[in-house]
Amino acid sequence: MARFLERLGRWCVRRRRLVFAAWLLVIVSTVIAGIAGGGMFVQQSSLPGTETQRAVDTLREDFPAMTGPTASVVFTGTPEVGPSDWRAALTIGESIRNIGRLDRVAFTENPYAQGQGGIKTARAVMIRVNLTGDMGDVSAADLDKLNTAVEPARMAGLDVKFGGIVAMILNQPKGGPQEGVGIALAMAVLLLAFGSYLAAGIPILVSLCGMAIAYSAIHLAAAHTEVHPTAPMVAAMLGIGAGIDYALFIVTRYRQQLAEGDDPETAVGHAMAHSGHAVLFAGGTVVFAICGLFLSGIAFIGRIGLASALAVGLMVLAALTLLPAILGALGTRIDRYKLPRVRPDRSSERWARWGRHVDRRAWPYAIFGTLLLLVLAIPTLSLRFGVMADSLNSPKTESRQAYDVVAKEFGAGHYSPFLIVAKVPGKVERIKKPPKVKLPKGAPDITKKPDAKATLLGQDLRQRFSEVPGVAFVGDPIVSGTTTMLTVIPEGAPHDKETTDLVHRLRGSDIPAVKAEHPGATVYLGGENPAIIDMADTVGDRMLTVVVAVVGVALLLLVIAFRSVLVPLKAALMNLLSIGASFGVVTAVFQWGWGVELLGVDQAIPIMSFVPLFMFALIFGLSMDYEVFLLSRIREEYQRSGDPHESVVTGIAATARLITSAALIMIFVFASFVPQPDPTVKMMALGLAVAVAVDATIVRLMLVPALMSLLGHANWWWPGASRPVPPAPPEPEAVEKRELEHVS
Repeated sequence: MARFLERLGRWCVRRRRLVFAAWLLVIVSTVIAGIAGGGMFVQQSSLPGTETQRAVDTLREDFPAMTGPTASVVFTGTPEVGPSDWRAALTIGESIRNIGRLDRVAFTENPYAQGQGGIKTARAVMIRVNLTGDMGDVSAADLDKLNTAVEPARMAGLDVKFGGIVAMILNQPKGGPQEGVGIALAMAVLLLAFGSYLAAGIPILVSLCGMAIAYSAIHLAAAHTEVHPTAPMVAAMLGIGAGIDYALFIVTRYRQQLAEGDDPETAVGHAMAHSGHAVLFAGGTVVFAICGLFLSGIAFIGRIGLASALAVGLMVLAALTLLPAILGALGTRIDRYKLPRVRPDRSSERWARWGRHVDRRAWPYAIFGTLLLLVLAIPTLSLRFGVMADSLNSPKTESRQAYDVVAKEFGAGHYSPFLIVAKVPGKVERIKKPPKVKLPKGAPDITKKPDAKATLLGQDLRQRFSEVPGVAFVGDPIVSGTTTMLTVIPEGAPHDKETTDLVHRLRGSDIPAVKAEHPGATVYLGGENPAIIDMADTVGDRMLTVVVAVVGVALLLLVIAFRSVLVPLKAALMNLLSIGASFGVVTAVFQWGWGVELLGVDQAIPIMSFVPLFMFALIFGLSMDYEVFLLSRIREEYQRSGDPHESVVTGIAATARLITSAALIMIFVFASFVPQPDPTVKMMALGLAVAVAVDATIVRLMLVPALMSLLGHANWWWPGASRPVPPAPPEPEAVEKRELEHVS
C-alpha cells in the first residue's frame, strides 16, 4: 500500500493540471446540482416493526387523513385583542378554513365547530393539522401556503406560531458566523504549527473543497430520500475537522522531507508513503465505524452515518489526490510568508523529554490516567434516554414558543397527545342510505356502519385510561366500521420521564387488560411521542450490536495496519475509556444541568436517544485517527532501532505537536457548532470536542506511552514474526571523524 500511495503522489505531482481540472469540474457540477435539485431535510416518516407503525397502518384503513405529518398552529392574543373577541374569532375561523382548503392538508381541527376538535381559551387557540403524504413530500412551498392561510389572523393583531412538522421546515440547518470562527481558530493553530501563512492555508483549502462536494451531494440526496436535518451538520463537523487534520499530517511530513534535501516530487512521494498510509487507514477506520450505524435498525440514523462517512471519505480522497497536486505546484515555496519568531521545530525536544519522563514513571501515569477517565465517566451510570420534542428547543425558536403557549394555557401534554387505535374482528357493514350532509375535509367514511363491538371497545378504553395516573384527558372514541380511534392527553411534557413511563405503563398493563376483555381485538398506542420512544427503545436494543461491530472492524483494520495483537486491543480499550469520559461530561452538562445555560439551553434535558450511538461511532473512529498517527511513527522507529522504549520517545517527539495541533483544530471546529439551536447538534458537538481533548491529552500523551513502556517488546508480538535487529553501533573511528567534522 505504501508503494502504491507513493506512486499515486508522484503521479498527482506530474499530472497536477489534470487533477486540478477534475476536482474543479466535480466541485462546480455538484454544487450546481445541489442548488438546483436539492431537497428538504426531514424527519423519518416510518418506524418499521414498532407499535407506532402498526398503529399508523391500522389507522390508514379507516382514518387515512390522520396518518400524515402533523403540524401545530397556535393563535395567541395580545392585551388589546384576544381570541375570545368575536372579531378575532372570525379571523381565526377564516384562517382555519383557509388551511383546510389547501391541497396538501388532509384534516384540520376547528375548535369553533362542534365535534371537530381543537382547544381554545380566552388567550389562545390551538389546532392540529394533518398533511397528506409523508415527510418526504413536505416542501418549503407548504410553509409559504400555511403562512398565507393564517394572514387574516395576523392582520387582526393576533400572533401565530407553528410547531410540529412545520417547525422542522423552519429549522432547516443553516451555517453561520460561528462556523467561520471555528475555521479562523483552526487557521491560527495551523499558523503556530507551521509558522507559515501559505502552509497553514493549504489544509483549510483542501478540506473546504471536499466539504463543498459532500454538502452538495447530501443536499441533492435529500430530494430523492429522507435525510434528517441533523445530517448536514454532523457531516460538516466531522468532515471539516478530519479534512484539516489529514492534510496537516501530510503537509508536515512533506516539509520534513524537503528539509532533508528531497526534491518536491520525491518529498510528496515519501510523505504519501508514510503519512498518506496513516491517513488512509485512519480515514478508513472512521468510515467503517460510522457505517456501523446502519446496524441501529433506524433508517435515518444509518443515513446520517452515511452522510458523515461520505464527508470523511471525500476528505481522505482530497488529501491523497488534490493535496499532492497542490504541494507539487508550490514546490519549495510552501514555507514562504513565514510568521515572525515562530519556531515550531523546537517543540520536538520538549516532547522528547516528556516521553522519557513518562517512560521512567510508567506505572503512576498509567494508574492516574485510568482513574481520571473513570471519574469523568461516572455520570454515564445515570444516563437516561429522552425524546426529541419542541419543548427542548431553544426559547428563540418558533416551535418552542408555540409549545410554551400551549403548556401555559392548556397543559404541557396537550401539545403532543397519544393516539389509541383499536380494531375488532368482523365484517364492515355499509349504510345503504347515508345522510346527505357536507362533511369537513378528512372526516371518516360515514358509509361504514359503526360496529357494536368496536364501539364498546372504545368506551372501555376511555373508561380504563381515564383512571390511569398521569392521564389528563381522554377524548370520546370515534368509530368507523370495526376501527376505533381516541386521543389520550398526558399530564407531563413530551420530554418528561413521567410521560415515557406512562407510555410504557399503558402498553405494558392497561392495554393488555382491556384486550383480555375483548378477545381478538388489537389495540395500538401511537402518536409523535410514542414514536420517538419506540425509536429510543430500538436504539437501546441495537446498541450492543453496533458496539461489537464497530470495535471488531476497527480491531481488524489495526491488525492489518500494524501486524500486532496487543496494540489493537490496547487501542480499543483506550478508545472506550475516552468515549466513557465524553459520555459522562455530556450527561453531567445536559441531563444534570451543570452549566447548561452557558450553552444556550434554558433547562436540564435528557440525552437524545440516538446521540450516544452516534457519539460512540464518531468518537471511536476519530480516536483511531490519533492512535494510527502515533503508532505508525512508533512502529517505524521500532523497526529501525528495535528499542521499545526509545521508539516510544521518538514517536511522541515526532507526532505530539501534530496530534496536539490536530486536536485543537477538531476542538475548535466542533465547538463552533455548539451555538446551533438544535439541542441534538449541541450534544454531539460538545461530546466530540470533549472526547478529542481527552483523547489527545490523557490518552495519547499519558496512557498510551505509559502502557507501551510497560509492555515493551510485547506490544509488537505477532505469531511467527521475529524481533527487529537493532543496527550495529558505529565504529569509534567513524564517531571521532563525525565529531571532528561537527567541530570544524
